[in-house]
Amino acid sequence: MRFVSGTGILCAASLVWALLVGASAAQTFERGVVRITQEGREATLPVEIASSARARAQGLMGRERLAPNAGMLFVYEDDARRFFWMKNTRIPLSLAFIDKSGEVLEIIHLQPHRPGTPIPSYTSRHKVRRVLEVNQGWFLKNGFGLGARVILE
Repeated sequence: MRFVSGTGILCAASLVWALLVGASAAQTFERGVVRITQEGREATLPVEIASSARARAQGLMGRERLAPNAGMLFVYEDDARRFFWMKNTRIPLSLAFIDKSGEVLEIIHLQPHRPGTPIPSYTSRHKVRRVLEVNQGWFLKNGFGLGARVILE
């Protein structure tokens, strides 16, 4: 009987450890809303905020979908050229590179990574402070382009 109890404790401890390890591997993100404006047009977009190095490294990797009117905002403390890749990313994305004043300087469109092919990546042409990822085509569909303003509310 003592052996069974010890095994039960060991199994319970193993289960707790697996849950803790799994929970620590999954990244949770802050949530917020961005307001996008351009030439009289305005949209609000709920976003997950990736402001830590760990959150930015995770990004949208492993996700099967992104809600049609949602995004992920990558926030940095300094201005620099930003490097993005599509490793383990299954969603076609449009990325807006945003300077410290909130102006969109560049928009690119990236395809999901197909196993067995090189991992697509891109480096921004300009030094930026934030990057907004949305479903591919969202900016065009909603009438936003270069020069749009993106403000985190």
